[in-house]
Amino acid sequence: MAPIATETLREETAVLAFDLWDTLLDRESTLVPALADLLDAHGSDYDPEILLRRYLAMHFRDSMVDSLIPGPHTPFKEISRRALAYRLDQLGLDVPDEAVRDVIRQWKQLEPYPDVDAALADLGEEYALVGLSNGDPDMLAAVRPNFEADLDGVISVAEAGAYKPHRASYDLCCERFDVAPHQVTFVTAHTFDLVGAKAVGMRGAFLNRHENPFGGWPQRPDLVVEDTEKLAEALL
Repeated sequence: MAPIATETLREETAVLAFDLWDTLLDRESTLVPALADLLDAHGSDYDPEILLRRYLAMHFRDSMVDSLIPGPHTPFKEISRRALAYRLDQLGLDVPDEAVRDVIRQWKQLEPYPDVDAALADLGEEYALVGLSNGDPDMLAAVRPNFEADLDGVISVAEAGAYKPHRASYDLCCERFDVAPHQVTFVTAHTFDLVGAKAVGMRGAFLNRHENPFGGWPQRPDLVVEDTEKLAEALL
């Protein structure tokens, strides 16, 4: 799936769909201090940034398993609680469940990156804007007011019963706005998410905040930018 020209993106895109976690919302600024406090309270000098990466990796793995096996959809918060509890147990820390849940609640406090609100305000003049997130509905309801810019919708994959990159999660966006997949440009900081969007026929913009390589997937981004300000410059 070769990239298409930016001019074609501008002409054909009706909806800009955004991943939220780490694309628009800054996880590290809230979760690293929360993990640091937790570790300190239990006498550990383990690096909270490393713990965050290991915890998120396990969360991602378990969410993929949840989408593949038969049975009901497991909420994001529960998968996250299990993943963090497991990593803390690996460190030999006896952390009460309520203390783990206190960290998970911090997801509802995430704030947009500094570049986000002004860029979304500009992009909203030309495109419908929607958040499409693996987060639970109550989590998305909590973070939505943290944006100064108006979003035309915030969709939880819980409606589809499967986490991105399952096809059913991306279909929610097309159904909500009554558009074909190629009329949606999906914006994300995560390779797996863009691969999933491109695989169902959406366009894809890789918002590479952390200067990571995209990887060798045949589904290539149509646009690569460093933040939402650069995204607005490219699409307006």
